[in-house]
Amino acid sequence: MIRLARSWHKLALAIGGTLGIAVVLVLAVVYSGVYNVAASRGHPAWLDWFLALGMRRSVSSQSSGVLSPPLDSPDLVRLGGAHFHFGCANCHGAPGQAENPIYDHMLPSPPRLELEADSWTSAQLFWIVRHGIQYAGMPFWSGDGRDDEIWAVVAFLRVLPELDAASYLSLVSGNVEGAPFPAEKLTLLGARQVPVTACARCHDTESRPPTSAFVPRLGGQSRHYLAEALRQYRDGNRDSGFMEPVAAELTDVEIAALARFYAELDSPPSMPAAPSAVTLRRGRELAEKGDPEAGIPPCESCHAAGVLPAYPRLAGQSQAYIEAQLDLWRVAGRSKTESGRLMGTIGARLSAPQVEQGAAHYARLQPFDAGGERLP
Repeated sequence: MIRLARSWHKLALAIGGTLGIAVVLVLAVVYSGVYNVAASRGHPAWLDWFLALGMRRSVSSQSSGVLSPPLDSPDLVRLGGAHFHFGCANCHGAPGQAENPIYDHMLPSPPRLELEADSWTSAQLFWIVRHGIQYAGMPFWSGDGRDDEIWAVVAFLRVLPELDAASYLSLVSGNVEGAPFPAEKLTLLGARQVPVTACARCHDTESRPPTSAFVPRLGGQSRHYLAEALRQYRDGNRDSGFMEPVAAELTDVEIAALARFYAELDSPPSMPAAPSAVTLRRGRELAEKGDPEAGIPPCESCHAAGVLPAYPRLAGQSQAYIEAQLDLWRVAGRSKTESGRLMGTIGARLSAPQVEQGAAHYARLQPFDAGGERLP
């Protein structure tokens, strides 16, 4: 027994000594600078294999508990496509879009997702978009708590391999005019076929409603609300992986101009759904009377026309958009501002049926119903 214990002790010493020598050698190589970290050198084949295997296994393991919602909604796909063109296509390319040599020379090189997306499950894509990948230049999602936005991107990635250049451009353009720029505009505005920061990629114009039911109608909102929302996105006080990167580039002068433009815009509303009469009646009661027993005030006390310019008008917004926003309030999302915390308290008291009923009621109204004068 004593002999066996001595044998194990010698083996442990040998293993420990070997590991110690290995650590010293690694530190010596690192400190000496003999290893060439230049991206132009590339990785040895064995290291490429090792890193790819580790990344695949890590994503597979970490995403195992993610449950994917239904992703076949065209509105979800259009919303995800607009962001992909703005936030992803520069690095990953897109159908009909040549690879930018700057990003192609990254190490590792970003994969062409129209070729690679099918090799991942929806849960795995969600995990990658949400958390990013270390040592690959892949950032994690900037909108904290906005899983709804991430699933929109995943919905688009699910259809991306099926798109050719024309269908891709049509899907991501939204309401933007897609005609090629003449030379004089190219010299001033660049060669992008679809301006990545153009509001009309997602939002309403004079002749068209928002491109997705999950996007708000901005026409007719008050200048105060629009400007404050953009400032909150820009300053990190309102979370959105879609809006924060766009608003970050806006000056106060540009924000004021955009707020004035949309406050004066008379754009068409989205086509409402056809809920039951009971749903509409209960939604109207919630809007006009609230639910005193649950501590829910009337929606109209803040959101009616001409009441409080700091709060958004709900009439004419799509049911899907209102439901999505109320669901965020119910789980304590958007709580970084005073009004956000107030609405979060109210949202937490709403039941799932009340969310549907209130959203259905406002979606059936015309944008300027209920005394709908424009707000300053």
